[in-house]
Amino acid sequence: MNVHKIAITGILTAAAIIIGIVESFIPSVGIPGVKLGLANIVILITLYELGIIEALFVDLARVFIVGLLRGTIFTMGFFMSLTGAIFSLGIMILFYLLIKKFSIIGVSVIGAIFHVVGQILVAWVFLSTPYILYYLPVIAISAIITGIGVGLVANLVIKTGVIKKQREKYNF
Repeated sequence: MNVHKIAITGILTAAAIIIGIVESFIPSVGIPGVKLGLANIVILITLYELGIIEALFVDLARVFIVGLLRGTIFTMGFFMSLTGAIFSLGIMILFYLLIKKFSIIGVSVIGAIFHVVGQILVAWVFLSTPYILYYLPVIAISAIITGIGVGLVANLVIKTGVIKKQREKYNF
């Protein structure tokens, strides 16, 4: 891997961590447990501009480092975040690579939905009650709304061409 690509990946990782920490202090937006998912802006940008491996690195590093810094590592919240991140990125990669009919906004929305599906499954395991599944439609609707917003911002940033210019300049 090229040194410049490593540097850009590091910068994007730092951005995702900072956004993740800041967002953890923002109260839920009307519905308990609902967050805006702003760090996914960085994950989408990384996926579309650098690639799958870099997006996986940024996403997992964000989850673990934010968990460490917030003191929530290996708690239910950490496992919800980790599972949500894995489900989300996995489906985003699938739609990005194989089902190319979706825009970045569509990929963002499907990622947001699968993020909450992963979180609900972890909550189901930890709380040992199937009643948590009744919360899925409510949280999925909020995921669609936040996924659209995240996708719009990621698309706007990509269209500025900042990372593309770096790729062209340093040949990575």
